[in-house]
Amino acid sequence: MFNNHKFFLPFLMILSFSFLQGQKILFDSLKYKMPIKSAKSFIKKNKKKYINFSLGEGTSYSIRNNSLVEKNGKLVEVSFWSKKNLNLKQAEEYLISTKTHLESIKFKVVYSQENWSKPLLIDKKKPCIRFVDKNKNVVVSMEPRGHGSVYNIFLTYYNFDWFVNQIKGNN
Repeated sequence: MFNNHKFFLPFLMILSFSFLQGQKILFDSLKYKMPIKSAKSFIKKNKKKYINFSLGEGTSYSIRNNSLVEKNGKLVEVSFWSKKNLNLKQAEEYLISTKTHLESIKFKVVYSQENWSKPLLIDKKKPCIRFVDKNKNVVVSMEPRGHGSVYNIFLTYYNFDWFVNQIKGNN
């Protein structure tokens, strides 16, 4: 009986590791390819936490109804919006503060427009600024949206491999 356990334990460990590889964290406890129903249930159970949270000094973000994006019933991206409408100066401050926060948790800028912190100077046909975590598991895209005197900051978290495949047109 003892000999059977020698083979079963490594098999179980490999199986568990393979499962976890497909369950890479996007944000907090939201995992890439987790069932969308589980992701929605998790957000609903933790609603207070995700209605108002900070991603940098002076920032307040929120998950909205269409924050969770799925493909074939699995979570593929998570988006957050600034909790309130911002004026131009506040939008610029949010962009800078959120960038500082992401860099403090080991995200690295991999692309940015020259004027990434100035919503009026951004080329809307191109991404504003993108980050990748140190393990190359997550890509974060940060975009200011709005016009006139009303702006919002949007953050979208993607699985790195999924994102690269999207760019290459493989999905």
